[in-house]
Amino acid sequence: MKPIFSKWRNLVPLLLAASLAGCAAQPGKPAQQAAGAGKATDFSEWPCLSYTLACGQIPNRKPVKQALAGPLGGDPARGKVFANERSKGNCVACHLIQGAEQPGSKGPDLSAYGTWDRSDAETYALVYDMRWRNPDTVMPTFGINQILNEQELRDVVAFLQSSK
Repeated sequence: MKPIFSKWRNLVPLLLAASLAGCAAQPGKPAQQAAGAGKATDFSEWPCLSYTLACGQIPNRKPVKQALAGPLGGDPARGKVFANERSKGNCVACHLIQGAEQPGSKGPDLSAYGTWDRSDAETYALVYDMRWRNPDTVMPTFGINQILNEQELRDVVAFLQSSK
């Protein structure tokens, strides 16, 4: 009488070897990376927004509390456009703001910012570089990195102040 599993005798070592190959991965790394089939991207050389977290080797600019020179002189209508424009201010990516079609929810709700009793100068400094208030913020540094120019910053501040 022939054993039932005789035809599978050659297949069992192959299955065992295949299952053990998956266990050879380094702890904490996917098997694909450990086997060398794919290399993980190394982001350690990239700068990060944080001034205090050790998340990159490239030094960041120091936080700046930028003073507002003269009267605000911003246009709220233009500021609304910049705040909603993905290639410029993009405030809507993280914040709920007036006129936003698909607002974010990571940052505070700014739809009634004008009722918060913050001065134009304080709001300007916060939009310019939030890190002077919160060193570990993920908010982009719009002024120091020249994402928005001087007039665009003033327009965004005017929009925020008019949001009531």
